[in-house]
Amino acid sequence: MGSAAKETLRSLPKMDPGLIEQARREARKIEIPQSAWCKAHGFASEKSYKETMAAGGRIMYHTHFCFDSREAMVREMAALEKLLAARGLELDRFGVSLDPSMALPPAMRRDDAEHHGLYLSKQADWDEVASFSFSQPHFGDNMIGSPASFDSCCSALRAGVTTMGNISQFFGWDYPEFPDVEARTRAAVMAIAAMGEHRADGAMVHSNLDDGYGDKCADMGQLIAMALLEQYIAEDLLGAKVAHSFGDMFHSPYKRLVFLSALRMIHKDGVFGSMVFTNKLGRRKEPMDLNDAHLCECMLFDMAGQVHYRTGHAVTVMADRGLDDQVTNEEIVRKLALAKELESYLPEVLKLIDFAAVDAQAAALVERGKRLESSILGYLSNFIDVTDAYSVMLAVKKLGVKTLMGELSDKTEERGALPTDFLLYSH
Repeated sequence: MGSAAKETLRSLPKMDPGLIEQARREARKIEIPQSAWCKAHGFASEKSYKETMAAGGRIMYHTHFCFDSREAMVREMAALEKLLAARGLELDRFGVSLDPSMALPPAMRRDDAEHHGLYLSKQADWDEVASFSFSQPHFGDNMIGSPASFDSCCSALRAGVTTMGNISQFFGWDYPEFPDVEARTRAAVMAIAAMGEHRADGAMVHSNLDDGYGDKCADMGQLIAMALLEQYIAEDLLGAKVAHSFGDMFHSPYKRLVFLSALRMIHKDGVFGSMVFTNKLGRRKEPMDLNDAHLCECMLFDMAGQVHYRTGHAVTVMADRGLDDQVTNEEIVRKLALAKELESYLPEVLKLIDFAAVDAQAAALVERGKRLESSILGYLSNFIDVTDAYSVMLAVKKLGVKTLMGELSDKTEERGALPTDFLLYSH
């Protein structure tokens, strides 16, 4: 790398280690309550539920809502519960879009501003998101990885929400309103350390790999390298558990299965999945009803992956409009009913899949990913202490993932360099 990059690394500040211990002390004071859903279903945490479902090879379902206010959330969730009950359907978990200002520290937010998503100004607001007994909430965007990482993480834990992200967004997203990258890194490290204190309680740091690296990693081996690097930071250095997610930018059903297998290999055993997303790349704007084709392709092979690999990922059902505040409950219920209908095909679909071939390709991705992760840490060790989570996160953020991929990837190796699907469509 050039002299400017080297000088950047040499001049990186250090984090006061007392802040990590402070985060852990504060986290230990939090007694995570059972969410309404956990109470209703008799589980101590969402992770324990996932473990039970995965062990039985059973399919879980996830969807995402773009409520524009808490009032809308309460109204629509009450209506959805009735619709699901009438059809005999279950929605295991749901995600919500937070107002973008929730990514900023509380002192920078304005309660009286116009909001475009859920705005949670006090603990009771966070608790309200976990008050629905028919589905378990998930917090993704603008949480861990944002400038408000630590505050938001603690508020979510106090509400009984134990799966939250999105660590990849730390590396892939920027907040122009908050350019202080060092402060943002401190907040993210403290949040991950807090999650580590509650790992035994089922806390998992979600990471949607597509979100952070979709336009920065040209091949799937590079994506695995970033998954490994996240594991190293969050699990080895800070004691938390990572819940890896993907799917937004995977068009190929073969690649979806290969990547799931590769993630299974790097996590070794046990449940580690939050959800697997449906492909957003090929979604049609007009006519939107043709998006059933994309959804069904994703769901069928994602279901097959869960029955075979049992990673605990919920399968995402998504409306034709995608992530939109105009999506109706009726459409979500129809898509969920469609998913349940597809389940009957699984025994025969599983017979068609050559999982040995899938696993062989996945192993090549993992080997490429391990070499690249080792190269990244090896290069950084010339300038920083790579056993310090703050230093590693800040160094990768400052240099940029795309730069690291371009400079340190093995350009002679081919099998593990299976291209991603990002460039199949215009952006």
